[in-house]
Amino acid sequence: MSLDSNELVAERPQMIKHNSYYEGRVQSLGFPTEGGDATSGVLEPGSYNFGVASRRESIKVVHGVLCDDRTGQLYGALPVPQVLVFNPGEEIEISCEQHVAYVCCYG
Repeated sequence: MSLDSNELVAERPQMIKHNSYYEGRVQSLGFPTEGGDATSGVLEPGSYNFGVASRRESIKVVHGVLCDDRTGQLYGALPVPQVLVFNPGEEIEISCEQHVAYVCCYG
């Protein structure tokens, strides 16, 4: 018995959600994990304000360098991926000079 890919997609619930912000300059794919929700995405060079965090957001930089605009601290992918954390109630203001790839875990 063989199933074609259309049958497989129809049988499982939607697990991946596409998000696009700032006219497509920030895009991510959202997915559930055992520890809570997560996204994996890319930012084009620029400055971004995502408002106030409603829950803890841990952003692991996997490519490039991300700046926490509140403090000016830089978070990079090399030599070891660094994690930028926003707690509930904190303003999420970030920027980058080159493309940045990240994984963000919520909660």
